[in-house]
Parts: sequence; structure tokens; C-alpha cells
Amino acid sequence: MGSAVRSAIDEALSRGEVGLQVAAYHRGEPVLDVSAGAMSVGGRKVDSDTIFWVASAGKVSTATALHVQVERGLIDYDQTIASIWPEFGVRGKDSFTVRDALTHRVGLAELPGDATPEFLGDWEWMADRLARSAPSDDPARRNAYHARTWGYVVGEIARRADPAGRSFEDLVRDEVHAPLGVSGVWHRLPAGVEERVAIMRGDILSGEPATFTVRADHEINTPEYRDRIDPSGAWVTAREAARLWAAYAQGGALDGTRLLAADRIETFLDRRACTFEAGSIAGPRAVIGAGGLMVGGPVPAHREVLGFGGGRVLWHPGAGGALGFADLDAELAVMICHNKFFDERHHAQHPFAPLVRAVYADVAG
Repeated sequence: MGSAVRSAIDEALSRGEVGLQVAAYHRGEPVLDVSAGAMSVGGRKVDSDTIFWVASAGKVSTATALHVQVERGLIDYDQTIASIWPEFGVRGKDSFTVRDALTHRVGLAELPGDATPEFLGDWEWMADRLARSAPSDDPARRNAYHARTWGYVVGEIARRADPAGRSFEDLVRDEVHAPLGVSGVWHRLPAGVEERVAIMRGDILSGEPATFTVRADHEINTPEYRDRIDPSGAWVTAREAARLWAAYAQGGALDGTRLLAADRIETFLDRRACTFEAGSIAGPRAVIGAGGLMVGGPVPAHREVLGFGGGRVLWHPGAGGALGFADLDAELAVMICHNKFFDERHHAQHPFAPLVRAVYADVAG
């Protein structure tokens, strides 16, 4: 670990962070895998195998599954969702496209009203309810970030297009994780890893539009929650999630395996085709790109605000502060996991921006 990263980690811990993992790939090679702090207040030390829930920072996994289906000619971004998933094309949703789903533009930001906890991990139930739901008028007048529903819509599109008819979990594992050698990214925790999972605490949201504080006994920290599928989020180790981002940083290929075409990844740097911001939940720094990941936009200077070294960056935040990104120019991929949530929307710069800059200094400087 370089001195800049060490100092930035020490600074984060001094500000109240409990546990951290930081991993990076540079030019396709793993160059950083560090951990610090504890899995819970007063608990065991974090190591490279500790698992963190990173919320929406895990959306990169689900998005990649859909992009792989496009790469294979099974899906076109501009075709209607209903042409792949006929049940979706009701109650005014018949014209929404695959791109609309990727970019949070289908008016289904809210969970179905009867989505009680026992149904949240039931894929068939959630897909059916969302297909039969009427959209809000958000797409016409504003944006509402689809925090928890996005993964079911995007994932069901990818699943419906699969000639083998695999489940979402099998599809992601077989077509994204396995080819890249990624073994520590899950949308549902497997059995036998519970002792490796960090306890999450702190503010996911504070103030408008709601306050959402996670305590040690919160549902997120229970075995029941970890046993539910979460296609809009993921449980990861930083080392393995950074490998997923590394495929983007290397133009779609890693260790001789090409997952996506380089020119396709270039299109993901374009902003989605609307001028509305991502909405209050996602915050002002969340500018959604055409491929469903975040890009630059109203952020005046990525280096000052988010720590990124350049403008050609694909990234995605997670509720509570987790952060993953791929810098296409620097060929740098980074994942930061932690377990002391903060609402980064209220900070002039992302609290992990100094740590991001430190990674650039030590690794890509």
C-alpha cells in the first residue's frame, strides 16, 4: 500500500469510519487490495475476504448482464420491453424501450404497494407485479431513480431474452461473473459465508425526501435479508467487484476474455437522452449514462468533487457511500466498500474523494 492510500484510510477511520476495503486494477492487473478497521464496532478486523453490502454500487453486475445479451444480438436497446416481455406492455407501458429501463425512465420507481418483506426476494412475484403496474408520470416531467425496482425490470428483460431460460442468478453467474473469474459478487448471499459479512450502520438518507438510518439490528443485517435476491444491489468483496469494473476500464476485455465491445462501452459515456436530473434520492452527482451507469454532467470537476482523475469515467455509487468506478483513460478500476453509512448528498465533495485521489497518486500517478 502506498503512503497516500494509507494516509487517506487513516483519515477516514479518524472521522468515524468503522471498516474499509479498497481494491484497484490498473491496466488489467490487480495492484491494490487493502483493508482496515473492524467488521462491526468492537468486532473482528476487516480483511480481504470480508463481505460488504454495497447497495446500488452492485448495479454494475445487473447492467452488464443485459449488455452481454445486447452484445450477442439477443436484445436491441431501442426495442420495446413488451417485445421481449409481453406482460409488461400494459397500462401505458407499451412504448417503453430497453434503454428506458436501463436509464430509470419507465415510471416504476416505487415498490408495488403490496410488496411486503416476504415478497421482496420472490423474483416471479416482483416481476409480475411490476409488469402489471401502471407507470407514474415521472418520465414526462422529471426523473425518479429506480433504486429497488430497477434490477427486477432490467434483470427480467435479460432473463426473458435468454435462449436457455436461466434464472437471473444463473444468467449473471454464467455470462458475467464466471467468464471474468469473479467469485465474490452476489445478488443473494450463498450459504456458508455469514461469518464474513460486515455489519452495516449509519445514515443511508437524512432529510429530504426521507430519513433512513440503519442500526446493528436493522433488517439489512439479518440472515433473512441476505437470503433475498437483490438485483438492484449486491454483496461483494472489494477485490472481486474491482475485477468487474476492470473489464470496463480495459474496454470490455480482461485477461483475454472479451465481454463487451470497446465501442459499445464508449457509448455508455453519453448521458441518457433527457435533461432531467436523477432525482433527490440519487443526489446531484448521479448523472445517468446511456448504459445505466453514472457519467459526468453537472459535476463541475470530477477530481475535486469525486476524486476521479479524468472525465471519461463510468461509476456507480451505493446508498451509504460505497463507490465503484472505471477510468477508461487511466485504465484504472477501483472499488471502495465500507460499513459506516453516510448520506454523501450533503457533502460538498464525496467523503471518499480523498481516498480516490490517493489511489490515483499511488497506483496511476
